Amino acid sequence: MKKQLQLLLLSFFMFGSTLVSSQTCTVNTTALDAYISPDSWGIMPDTTDNLPPAKMNVQYDTFLSFKLPLYANELDPTLPAIQLSTLELKNIVGLPSGMVFTSAASTTDSIYCDNANCIWNANTYGCLRIIGTPSVIGVFPLVITLEGVTIGGPLAQTGLGDINGYRLNITPVGINVIKESGLILNQNRPNPFGNYTEINYSIAKQSLVQFYVMNLLGEIVYENTYKANQGENKIRFDGTSLNKGIYLYIVEVDGFIMTKRMVIEK
Repeated sequence: MKKQLQLLLLSFFMFGSTLVSSQTCTVNTTALDAYISPDSWGIMPDTTDNLPPAKMNVQYDTFLSFKLPLYANELDPTLPAIQLSTLELKNIVGLPSGMVFTSAASTTDSIYCDNANCIWNANTYGCLRIIGTPSVIGVFPLVITLEGVTIGGPLAQTGLGDINGYRLNITPVGINVIKESGLILNQNRPNPFGNYTEINYSIAKQSLVQFYVMNLLGEIVYENTYKANQGENKIRFDGTSLNKGIYLYIVEVDGFIMTKRMVIEK
């Protein structure tokens, strides 16, 4: 069970989740390089693993991590193998109602990046965040368009490359499951934190609650079991022994799991 949970949550950590909100769009270069190896560039998750599913009328929040190509023909096979200078996210076509590509300049937009204009240097790393509340159900194929500009000053060439194969699957909310467990998991406070943080959650009835903390590599670095009361409960977590970085904290009750990210700063 522990191994299955660890694999499930590693997938969650790498690929995002509909249960996570207000997360920073950042790239873990070690995980991304391992994910795309042996390729020289790529995206995590790729179109095989694809985007995590979404729920209608529930906030969706996930991100794609890029290692960007170095040469123009990697982006557009019709272009010569000229070194690229920059790449820019130009558009995302196919997003459902409630999730609209607007601009990269504001964190209140449905989609934005880890910089002010969604322009990256070639052969570097970048992050694209998708957030919104879909109002329809269905499967929505997406087309992500990048524009590459080659080096060469006035002689620079520009080419577009479409990334096809991503899809967003939106399903109805499982209201009965949520009501049965009654689990509500809040964001830890403070966050980021250096030593201690508090995690508040509530459940519908007195239950044994499993609590896990997992690092980026999918390793469970802390686990405990609590006898939780009906209603509000609190976990005071000591992170002094952990290295700084991004972690998942997981609360499991009666087979129902909710997860959020927390950041440790030293």
